[in-house]
Amino acid sequence: MTEEKLDFTRRLLVWGNLGLLAWIFLAFFSVLFYNFLYGWLYIVLLVFIVYAVLRRLGCSSCYKCKACTSGFGRLSGAFFGKGFVKRESVGNRIGLVVFVYLLLLPIPVALLSFSIAGMFSFVKVLVLVCLLAVAIYSFSTWFNSSTTTQKL
Repeated sequence: MTEEKLDFTRRLLVWGNLGLLAWIFLAFFSVLFYNFLYGWLYIVLLVFIVYAVLRRLGCSSCYKCKACTSGFGRLSGAFFGKGFVKRESVGNRIGLVVFVYLLLLPIPVALLSFSIAGMFSFVKVLVLVCLLAVAIYSFSTWFNSSTTTQKL
């Protein structure tokens, strides 16, 4: 029985993880603008869920990857991968990935919107635009039907 193995390109591995880290910081700043304490608690929660729980669950079957990425390839593949890499990176962890998407987008956007309504600032609007841009790019990878291209 031959199984196609996951091959994470260096570009996807590096830029995908940097994009995910940027997304986490954008979500952090969004909540931080709303409430300082909540912002710090939120980043601790996000880092724990993404880099401790989701990465560890993604790395539970290392025989499926061509090169060991200790779960970081699957993180970038789940959020920014396309085609086969996206499907296999998410696998049966779709519920947890959707939960992380909920933590990274609707909650920070809502709290940042409340913060902007309370006191307008161009920095807050810039954070909101960047947050939405990263999320839209990540969501667009779910609808790419290509199974061979792995561009980021």
